[in-house]
Amino acid sequence: MALVTGFLLGLGTLLFIGPVFFYLLKSAIEGGFKAGLSVALGIILGDMLCLGIALYGTTEFIAQPTFVFWASIIGGTILLAMGLKYVLKPNLNTTVKGRLQKSSLLVYGINGFLINFVNPFVFAVWFGFVSYTEALYDHGTALFSLVVTLVVIFSTDVLKALFAERISHLIEPQKLKNVFRVFGILMICFSIRLLLHPFLQ
Repeated sequence: MALVTGFLLGLGTLLFIGPVFFYLLKSAIEGGFKAGLSVALGIILGDMLCLGIALYGTTEFIAQPTFVFWASIIGGTILLAMGLKYVLKPNLNTTVKGRLQKSSLLVYGINGFLINFVNPFVFAVWFGFVSYTEALYDHGTALFSLVVTLVVIFSTDVLKALFAERISHLIEPQKLKNVFRVFGILMICFSIRLLLHPFLQ
């Protein structure tokens, strides 16, 4: 039953369409599957860190207004900068997918990690998952269920990257430019939401 719980929680995250979702798609379209995979690795590392924090007793620190404020400001600023870049200067150079440097892949991964980790909403989700599973099972079984959730999240992110990379070949350059601008506008919307979050508490 713990396996099913973890699986369903992982699938449930598909309903949370946030900034990392659009960054993952944009990266895979822009840089191919390797770029998307790097973002997925960054995202899952952020999730693992959030899970560790939720499991091992720093909930009080994360709940502090100071942490929420700075996490929202930093996260919102990162998203705003990326969104403006995608809107004002969308990258249409999709011919270098097979020649991405390790440094480029590292940047994709770091961005995926930062967008995911510096987001109070992600912490809220993992605190909820931990509370839910530990209410149902003993600690060891709950941990197993949460690991399953991580595996499902990573697997679905890899599939998103693969799908985005495949359809990128079918999108004309001008339409691709418009797609990137839409992603940029959505990122800006998420950034405004994050920047306003501490003031709406």
